[in-house]
Amino acid sequence: MVRVKARRTLKTLVILCVIAGFINNWSYVSQLLRFESHRKTTEVVINPHPYKLVINNPRKCSGSDVFLLVLVTSAPENRAQRSAIRQTWGNENNVPGTVIKTLFAVGKPGKPSIQHSLEDENMVHRDIIQEDFVDSYKNLTLKTVMCLKWASKFCPSAKFVMKADDDTCVNIFNLVKRLQFTVPEEFVTGYRCYARPIRAVDDRWYVSEEEYPRETFPRYPCGFAYVMSNDITGLIYQTSLTLKYLFLEDVFLGLCLEKLAIDPVHDTRFHHSETTPSCETGKEWIAFHWIKTHDGMVKAWQDVTSCEESLS
Repeated sequence: MVRVKARRTLKTLVILCVIAGFINNWSYVSQLLRFESHRKTTEVVINPHPYKLVINNPRKCSGSDVFLLVLVTSAPENRAQRSAIRQTWGNENNVPGTVIKTLFAVGKPGKPSIQHSLEDENMVHRDIIQEDFVDSYKNLTLKTVMCLKWASKFCPSAKFVMKADDDTCVNIFNLVKRLQFTVPEEFVTGYRCYARPIRAVDDRWYVSEEEYPRETFPRYPCGFAYVMSNDITGLIYQTSLTLKYLFLEDVFLGLCLEKLAIDPVHDTRFHHSETTPSCETGKEWIAFHWIKTHDGMVKAWQDVTSCEESLS
């Protein structure tokens, strides 16, 4: 029986390799092979991700030696925020000589009019991905899992992947400088959080003991912005399928990382407070958040770039 299973596994891997030769997607297949080496034979899928892409831009990374893939999680109705990010830190031409690709990840809106608006927006910019789950706060983890799956499948050659919320401003110059000296292997960084489950029923982040019985969460990168090497996005995605769902997306990522024995690197330049940076206090910051308006994002980026100019 063991030999039969081994032959079946080998046959499956050979088929994957042949397919990879046709679709030029060896990086994606290699991530699946790495997952096989990590996976325990007793593990089963308990948290499937059956959702389908409704809007996709599968050739976004084609023909490019992508250094950084940026995936911005956004609510479908937040068109103004997406517009501001395209104009500012999400502009793919910000860092000459460095290939950066930016996409916005959304779920399914409740109103058909918003869906139509999203489709029109994507026709213009070709930078939205959307799966058919309902876009809601409780489904943020689904959105992150979608990002992991998309990065590993459609942009496997990218060295690094950033996930950021659409109220986050990123000093893309500082981020690229940081990553240029980083080996893109089993790497995750952000503001590393330590927390306990909130058991108060009326709290927005309430987690019942049934949902999560442990007294503390594992260490995790806070969800407003974090970066990982793309060699592990597929591995994390596959691991997510074997863990019980938790709506706190950054904590859920931490659970996946814990299972894979990958410890996120703490970096205080991912600024977690609501403080607005100045050229003195924030010149080394990589990301900061709580920017809820189009004009606020534009102003934050102007501050970032004016500091860059004063330092050059």
